[in-house]
Amino acid sequence: MNRFLGVTMVCVILLQASAVGASARTERADGKVTEVTLYRGQAQVVREIPVTGKSGSLELVVSNLPQQLQPTSLFGEGGAGLEVRAVRYRSRAVGDAPVKAIAELDGKIQKLQDDLALIEQKKQLVDKRNAYLDKLENFVASTAKTDQGKGALNAESLQQITLFCFEQREQAAAESIKLRREEREFRKDLELLQRKRNEITRGSSKTLHEAVLFLEKTGNADQRVRLTYLVSGCGWNPAYNFRADSKENKVAVEYNALIRQMSGENWDRVKLTLSTATPQLSAAAPGLAPFRVMLARGEDPNRKLSEVGLKQKANLLIQRQRGFTVSQQNTIGIWDNLRANWSMNAGANDYQLLELCNGAKKLAVLQQVRLADADGPSLSYRMDTPVSLASRNDQQMIRIMRKALNSRLYHVAIPVLSGNVYREAGLQNTTDVDLLSGQVSMYLDGRFVGRSEIPTVARGQKFVVGFGADPQLRTSRELVKREETTRGGNLVVKFDYRLVVENYKRAKLPVRVMERLPYTPDNKDLNVTLAAMTDKLSKDPLYLRLEEPKGILRWDIEAPAEASGAEARMVNFSYELEYARDHYLANPMHAQATDQLPAQQDEFFELQKNRLKQ
Repeated sequence: MNRFLGVTMVCVILLQASAVGASARTERADGKVTEVTLYRGQAQVVREIPVTGKSGSLELVVSNLPQQLQPTSLFGEGGAGLEVRAVRYRSRAVGDAPVKAIAELDGKIQKLQDDLALIEQKKQLVDKRNAYLDKLENFVASTAKTDQGKGALNAESLQQITLFCFEQREQAAAESIKLRREEREFRKDLELLQRKRNEITRGSSKTLHEAVLFLEKTGNADQRVRLTYLVSGCGWNPAYNFRADSKENKVAVEYNALIRQMSGENWDRVKLTLSTATPQLSAAAPGLAPFRVMLARGEDPNRKLSEVGLKQKANLLIQRQRGFTVSQQNTIGIWDNLRANWSMNAGANDYQLLELCNGAKKLAVLQQVRLADADGPSLSYRMDTPVSLASRNDQQMIRIMRKALNSRLYHVAIPVLSGNVYREAGLQNTTDVDLLSGQVSMYLDGRFVGRSEIPTVARGQKFVVGFGADPQLRTSRELVKREETTRGGNLVVKFDYRLVVENYKRAKLPVRVMERLPYTPDNKDLNVTLAAMTDKLSKDPLYLRLEEPKGILRWDIEAPAEASGAEARMVNFSYELEYARDHYLANPMHAQATDQLPAQQDEFFELQKNRLKQ
């Protein structure tokens, strides 16, 4: 009895469902793209579609969705009086080629193909004629030889046959040349017609992408449904123009976005937001697996890593972990999500092992990697006015912000590296937005001076930008004197240097003059002593904390106007080296010390990054 009732209820439910499906009306509408959030490699698009008519069930078919759409990202949102029960994606092939034009081309193509087939038959006939002539000539030659031996040779007949063979050969050659010319022309015409046909039919057979929304409308008032989806084939990168005036202490910063939009649909007057975040399809949080370890015999390979090797391995593990995180955030299916989640745990296990197996000094290296490579907060820039972006192959540019920043313009002279004197400006980001790392076009006094790149600059942060070499300033470095003496069992070498800055401009200019002393952080057998100087070292706190302890010298001087030659601005300084007489000075960048190069490079890169943030 219970079984009979259960079957009966199922049948009733199915009949009701089929009745609802039968009564649901179907409508088509494309709607309009109203909002776009553009990420670095894809975009989230919001399309609004009007829903009119009386209440009841409705299947709304939204056509002409972009070819770069990600089907699993489709979802719909209704409002009061409109419920979205389900969203389904489908694609189907359609064609709209001009039939008459194609039929005319097909007729011409068929005629040319028939002509080419006829030419091929004629070529075969010529080949058969030549083969017959070959046989005839062989027969005549053997027959003539026999008749001549018998004394019965008919010279007149032999002459006629010979002339006939030559005449036929000549006609065959002429006909063969004629056929090759006709074939060449026909094939050229055929290729042209086929190319025209391809141009007409290209894109005529295409795949139509559609979303079917199953709606329930509870009133007769007009409603709107929002269809949201992700598309690939698009993204953006920051691009800047920095415009400085040598007479003003300001730099105009133009913050632009270079946009790649090849999603397959046009965005016409949309509310655009640029974002550095990663879109997340999955609502599930990752789960934490037990951190299982085991004991193994032998030497731990993680403990054998140098500090440089440890840093490289930690960076690779962090990058891999980021990939696992993105995969988990964009996976919806339960089992796919669990597999991505497991990869996240496995990657974290490898990193935790580095923490378990290394001492305090190397743990400090791991901490530096984590701090340096940590992801900052996601940034979003909402455009104040509607934006139109067509789907096309070339890049498009829109302006995010333009503002003048206070600046400190100065020159930098590093004569040990170059005779050029370079222009720099110290800036502070006083805008309302963070400046992402990106390419910069530099302009000074209205003229383009070169390209550069800035790191990410937070609001309120200070940073340094360059404006190229100034052709009206020069610098040089002179070794004035070198003396050797002894002190006990040690050799003492004294050096006197002169640094020269020539200024051909009509105005005096602030210049930072940079030099360096020999630097040996781990070698106590070499003493370096800075002696007399004509100018005091810079009092800049960042320089004194980061560069001065590593033997970098900096003087903040003023170069007089129109001063060159004997009148040029000069900085004189001296220093002494003291080391054992049975030792000598060597370059640690030599091939014998290549294992030290990565650490030295990291040290230099860190100094440069800090200098550009002051």
